[in-house]
Amino acid sequence: MNMYEKLVETLKSTFGADPEKTLVPGAQTSSILSAELVLMASLLIAALTIRLVSPALMIVVVVGLMLLFMYGTPLMPKLYKEHSDDLNNMMFYAVLTLAIIAVVFYWGVL
Repeated sequence: MNMYEKLVETLKSTFGADPEKTLVPGAQTSSILSAELVLMASLLIAALTIRLVSPALMIVVVVGLMLLFMYGTPLMPKLYKEHSDDLNNMMFYAVLTLAIIAVVFYWGVL
């Protein structure tokens, strides 16, 4: 089963009660597929920058990401299921984002 068919089946089971009768619009499928590919590309590019620290660590991280992409995709429907707008989740992700930004700026100074 290729990635597109796997994505469509996952979308049918995510957005509809009966996967056999659920129609998934092409625009929704293509937007989720493009988001998936952008996520993969950005994570791989970020992993390639680890070579400045250690080339061996970079190889391990890239191989780990490739295995994650092969066995864990599609990720976007899973993220959609976990999405909620309650205040606790929003605060958690705001603090997480601020921590990542602080780490990036701290490492940029070194």
